[in-house]
Amino acid sequence: MGQLIELIGATVIAGYIMFIILSLNISMNTTATRYFQNTFNQRNAVTVGQITEHDFYKIGLKVSGNKILQADSSTIKFVSSLDNNGSVDTITYYLSNKSTLNSTANPNDMILYRKRNQITNTSGIVSRFYLQYYDSLLNNLTYSSLTNQTYRTKIRVIRVYIKTELADPIDNSYYPMEWRKEFRPRNMK
Repeated sequence: MGQLIELIGATVIAGYIMFIILSLNISMNTTATRYFQNTFNQRNAVTVGQITEHDFYKIGLKVSGNKILQADSSTIKFVSSLDNNGSVDTITYYLSNKSTLNSTANPNDMILYRKRNQITNTSGIVSRFYLQYYDSLLNNLTYSSLTNQTYRTKIRVIRVYIKTELADPIDNSYYPMEWRKEFRPRNMK
């Protein structure tokens, strides 16, 4: 009888130890997945930010006349000699509709497009791309006023806000990553 109790006790303890090991394994897998997804999300935000930064500092480079052709909250169209070779490029940043990217579980995902002359590329996947424009005295220029080229020539500072999120939720969260930058292109004077 004593051996039976010892056998039952050993089985219960072994089952409990197996449960602890499985719980630890599941916890480690969840943490590793979250870490991998967050790293991917950070890299996406940095890549989109670097592409944007490269272009925005060069707004109006080696261009006379109108430098910004369109400016609103999520679209900007400007001219520049991006390669600094004298040929003028027209660059446009704009967002897709939320319904365009229905392959992800995140309902906020959109594609940020970067169009250079006639070639359109994907700059990245974002959940928010927001632009604000200011004059030389840091007065906010309203989007309604920026429909007029006279006001677009007053732009001296552009604030960019980019938010990226995970494509699939982890623990009911998309873990957002934000990137903000203020640009004062030297060629806007």
